[in-house]
Amino acid sequence: MATGCAWGQQFVTGEFQTVLNTRSESLTIWQMAENPNVYVFDFPGLSFQGRSFNRITQFTEQQTTEPYPKVLSNAELSRFIEAARRTQADFAFGHDVLVSELVQFFNYATRDKVELNQEEIFIRDFLTEQGLIRFWRGFYQAMRPDVVLLSIPQPQPRQASEPVVTVGARHAILLHELAHGEYYTNSHYQKFCQRFWYETLTEGQREAFKRFLSNFNYAVTNDELLINEMQAYLMFTPDPKSFSASKLGVSEAELQQMRSTFKRGSPPIRLPMM
Repeated sequence: MATGCAWGQQFVTGEFQTVLNTRSESLTIWQMAENPNVYVFDFPGLSFQGRSFNRITQFTEQQTTEPYPKVLSNAELSRFIEAARRTQADFAFGHDVLVSELVQFFNYATRDKVELNQEEIFIRDFLTEQGLIRFWRGFYQAMRPDVVLLSIPQPQPRQASEPVVTVGARHAILLHELAHGEYYTNSHYQKFCQRFWYETLTEGQREAFKRFLSNFNYAVTNDELLINEMQAYLMFTPDPKSFSASKLGVSEAELQQMRSTFKRGSPPIRLPMM
């Protein structure tokens, strides 16, 4: 396990098992040893994670009615989360975002004079310190647009304002988010998933995934988002509370058939599949 530092903000290099099994009461930023283009923000609390990434995730994954890309104000975000019957803590249990998307987020926030919170500013400063983005002539620019930021929570007991996160749930969240990181950074795997979506899954199976994802307010008109979420849920979410045949609306046999077909295609990925 190695440590790196940029302008005082440290990150730690670690392998999958190290990240999974490390416990901390403060934020840890990991650079994955298996894929240095992936950083994992490891949060000691779901509300802390939510303040950091909820607005970003709403911007990148859940805008379906806005006439143009829009960073929500604090009041707008609160109404959006409330309408989804969620809270700051459980709006999402993990997050994934490209540096190229973060640049758009910060530029639109600047354009619309949206006041960001200190956690979001911390992310922006971290990106700048790492040389992943820069501020140039009034705009943020992506210096390494294909680098990925993920976030996961530490295990925690149920609290008054936050749900429980078990050790098993942490494992499922980390694996799911790393699958997103692999999709973003591994072009061979990305092409494999695209072919699986368009050429292997039936129209009915694609519609099943769309219905499933629409329940979580994903922008289901975005095919790239659908494909990325499909592979992460189908093959890398070993938690029946998050994903199962019944939640997808198919039989157990059909779900296992999809997984077997995916595996038989020998996807170019090293993560452990379901």
